Amino acid sequence: MKVKVAKNAGFCMGVRRALDLVLNAARDLQPDEIIHTYGPLIHNNQVLEILEKRGIHCLQDMEEATEGRIAIRAHGIPPQERHAIREKGFKIINATCPRVAKVQGIIKKHALRGYGIVIVGDDNHAEVIGLKGFANGRAHVLNTAEGVEQLPAMDRVLVVAQTTQDERAFKEISTLIEKRYPETEIYNTICDSTHNRQEEVRSLCKEVEAMVVVGGHHSGNTKRLAEIASATGIPTFHVETEEELEPQQFQDLTVVGVTAGASTPHWLLRRVVHRLESIQPRGVRPLARAFDHYLRFLLQSNLYVAGGAGCLSYAAAVLQGIKPRLADFFITFFYVFAMHVLNRYTDKASRFNYPSRAALYEHYKFGFFLSSLSGVIAALIIANAQSRSTFFALLAMTGLGLLYSVRIFPESWLRVVKVSKLKDIPASKTIFVAAGWSVVATLLPSLRESHTLGFQTLFAFGVVFVLVFVRSAVFDIVDIQGDRLVGEETLPIVIGEKRTRRLLVYLVLALAISLLVAPLLGLATDFGYVMLITCLYIGLYLFVHKRELLRPGSLRFETLVENGFYLAGGLAVIYQIVINGP
Repeated sequence: MKVKVAKNAGFCMGVRRALDLVLNAARDLQPDEIIHTYGPLIHNNQVLEILEKRGIHCLQDMEEATEGRIAIRAHGIPPQERHAIREKGFKIINATCPRVAKVQGIIKKHALRGYGIVIVGDDNHAEVIGLKGFANGRAHVLNTAEGVEQLPAMDRVLVVAQTTQDERAFKEISTLIEKRYPETEIYNTICDSTHNRQEEVRSLCKEVEAMVVVGGHHSGNTKRLAEIASATGIPTFHVETEEELEPQQFQDLTVVGVTAGASTPHWLLRRVVHRLESIQPRGVRPLARAFDHYLRFLLQSNLYVAGGAGCLSYAAAVLQGIKPRLADFFITFFYVFAMHVLNRYTDKASRFNYPSRAALYEHYKFGFFLSSLSGVIAALIIANAQSRSTFFALLAMTGLGLLYSVRIFPESWLRVVKVSKLKDIPASKTIFVAAGWSVVATLLPSLRESHTLGFQTLFAFGVVFVLVFVRSAVFDIVDIQGDRLVGEETLPIVIGEKRTRRLLVYLVLALAISLLVAPLLGLATDFGYVMLITCLYIGLYLFVHKRELLRPGSLRFETLVENGFYLAGGLAVIYQIVINGP
């Protein structure tokens, strides 16, 4: 089934900021320290359960806590409650959304000047409760046009909106208030994200046959999105998780739209999208269905990425001037497949970032374990047939790969070394994956040929390292929400998404320049010039990712990224044919 996902679906800036602040605090948590959130941090039960496991507890009543830090959620709280928290001696993590704080300031300023305050919103919503606290008892809350007639007499009136209100309803209500009260100041305080999200839903509903809205059933902004979609006349389904989807309701549809509320994490949205994409509408041609099915299996099983790694080893050999052998392809293929499969079982974020893949691995756990073990054995047997040095080097790399997720330092050492596994080292995944691939794809073939490592081999190592590093970092950016929730410190989490993107661009530019210069300096064969095409391809998928021309995490995007390695291998084959003849 074709699924169109709204670009503005998922976490808004305020929710993302609040979650980041709390997770950063949890990362630096002292052994005996406690973090509470004053009320649920966001309206999403799945995220709250994960936070609870991270030691971040939801506090409904001040009397429940006696120590620790208290995080004020994005909705904000009344100033009286903040004062009470400080009086009790708690440290405050102020995660109030800056846009909500701006509305609080507007209300406070006008209330002091004697204005009557009208808040267009839901009276029992946490944000509105907080806003009323800044109005000095002058606040009136309404969410329907009929409520305007029930407002009392006021000389001067300020009209603001709950930041997640329906913009069209706000304009209708504020217009009526302005007609009734001549001295009225209107501030459209609806968040840009809310406005864009709502307008996008209206637009998307014209392109699809049904709409799925993902988010908590008690989330006000999510319910509004569902109401807006339903008002367009198309079937609308408000679901909290993918388990609420009933396939038979979608089998007669070919195109479905998906959006999500401001407190819905991307990994939960991705689960729903994956479930919808797996539903085959009636009348789909068997060939197209089979192609999609097998491509999805190759990607989810890590066979596709392992094949790309094998192609990269072929390109690395040509770049070094070493005669490429099929044995090198299979050593790299089996090693990468085995390491990716075995470490997938210890990747806590996998079930959030790649739910379909995690389900596949769980369902065929024994089969994948057996195939990965067979892959390691096969790689070692092929390596031993090449040379003893190749065998022992691969054996060492396999050991390091298996140690990546294993506890090395005892828990009593944590105060000194700060990590218990190699996996716990910040940004280690991106670096270690690139290093592992590079050693197997470039150094092992060189050891087989000469038992020494020359400058051409070291240059090829650097080229492969950059190619794999960029690929892994792009997926780290895509997976950042799930990784943050489980406490993994990938490169984008350590240095930030923008800096990571900038770093990747610089690396690709540096790689392109080095490929231009290396053949002139004798560091690479003339194939270095041909490899510039691969740099252009990487630049293409970095551009696609930045502009979100393809949905991050989708089958098409993942295929686009992994195909960079197949391109490098294909270019190497063509180069060999042109230079040496068929």
